[in-house]
Amino acid sequence: MNACPCCPPAGLRRRSFLGAAALACLAAAIPGAAGAATPAAGPRLAPDQALARLMAGHARYLAGAAPAIAVNAEARAARAAGQAPFAAILGCADSRAAPELLFNTGLGELFVVRNAGNVADTGAVGSLEYAVANLGVSLIMVLGHERCGAADAAVAAARAPLALPPQLGDMLQPIIPSALAAIRAGGDVLDGTIRANIARNAARLVEVSPVLAAATAAGRLRIVGARYDLDDEAVALMS
Repeated sequence: MNACPCCPPAGLRRRSFLGAAALACLAAAIPGAAGAATPAAGPRLAPDQALARLMAGHARYLAGAAPAIAVNAEARAARAAGQAPFAAILGCADSRAAPELLFNTGLGELFVVRNAGNVADTGAVGSLEYAVANLGVSLIMVLGHERCGAADAAVAAARAPLALPPQLGDMLQPIIPSALAAIRAGGDVLDGTIRANIARNAARLVEVSPVLAAATAAGRLRIVGARYDLDDEAVALMS
């Protein structure tokens, strides 16, 4: 018997159902989750609105505008009562790539997860699940950058064995497939690794997380990749 053309495949329906269930369980399991977002923050932004707001902030940064951070007692009390970030960033730990500065945002506006190489490891994925399920974040940006040291080390490790401390070696492992793909492609291998690593980790968020997959399928979440250029300090979205 042919499947109904109006219905999604059974596997996809099951994945969406499990993701929705996981989303509900995560929201219910964390103490204080109901009050995690600041009530005064207003309605959550749609994914495209959040992206537009993020890139408008970056335009302000490039124009030299100082971030508007309210420092009065009322603003401090609101931030202390709860957080309501409008977007989340999975970025690199590089000291030159601070998302709060690059996107001209104040305290409480971005939920930021950073590690060397902007890798979607267990801690990063779990943190982003919390941001989506409990804080209502509708946009996740995976932000890599030019001349990334972690990507450069992964290229070296892909070409020849390296004597590295155990934790550092483990940290590079998720980036090596991107390095190998860039080596095969030729051209600028380091930049190719950086771009492939951004795309790979953006895709991985949905592949490993039923929570993020369900939110994306429902249109409540958008995941994008972007590359930060150290020379001109511009952030460019990747397709």
